[in-house]
Amino acid sequence: MTVSGMPRPTRADAIVDLLHGLERLVAQYAALPDDERADSLARNADRITGEIGRRLHVARVRLGTARPPEG
Repeated sequence: MTVSGMPRPTRADAIVDLLHGLERLVAQYAALPDDERADSLARNADRITGEIGRRLHVARVRLGTARPPEG
């Protein structure tokens, strides 16, 4: 338990959140018309890689504080 009384997230929770966030990002760009996708990816490459890095950092922090698997 955490100080607030809420259960600590599991490692699996951290990974699920990471994958869901990445899935939403991929879906956003996959939804673009084929003829616009490459230009949009090129224009937004810094934002995309920054968002991936941010999400990965958050997951790593959560993994460090998450409850280890039981068993």
